[in-house]
Amino acid sequence: MTNNKDRIMEAAMDLFHDQGFQGTGLEEILSSSGVCKSNFYYHFKSKEELGVKVIERKVQEMRESVLEPSLGNLQMSPKQRIIELFNRMLTFCEEHECRKGCFFGNLALELSDRSEVLRKPLSSFFNELEAKVFACLQEGRNQGELTLKGLAPSELALPIVSLLQGGLLLTKTHKESRALRDSIKLLKVCMG
Repeated sequence: MTNNKDRIMEAAMDLFHDQGFQGTGLEEILSSSGVCKSNFYYHFKSKEELGVKVIERKVQEMRESVLEPSLGNLQMSPKQRIIELFNRMLTFCEEHECRKGCFFGNLALELSDRSEVLRKPLSSFFNELEAKVFACLQEGRNQGELTLKGLAPSELALPIVSLLQGGLLLTKTHKESRALRDSIKLLKVCMG
């Protein structure tokens, strides 16, 4: 049985992903979670504090369900790991009819100029993702698997994260997965 704090966080996570942080009111979170306002304030000082906790939890879920089985899976080659990251995000998009996009990307677009408190953990997540992609690229180049078209791993890691985020954004915008599928094709060419 989940406790009230977890129910609040789960409800907020779903609502923030579907409607955005600012588009989700506290009453909506309370109604969806079945928790009263006084109990909310027992666990969280504000909606913004809840937002930080939700982002932290979502980062942990992303590590477990996407990053570790892809970028952290040493049973695959470095190239396969990066492609698996994109494939896992493609599967997520298609399972949700291309309407959700990336939880982190959505919030970053919405909140980066509005809340420094919420921007920082989002930025940290993208830095972590870039570092994991960099490590795969470095390993692949060192093993001779990847040519990287003459670029250094440090020059390609951030553009790969940008390619993923752009593909996710356009997949959500167009409500079809062609942008992310084409991103995977480009990714394979860029890595060599």
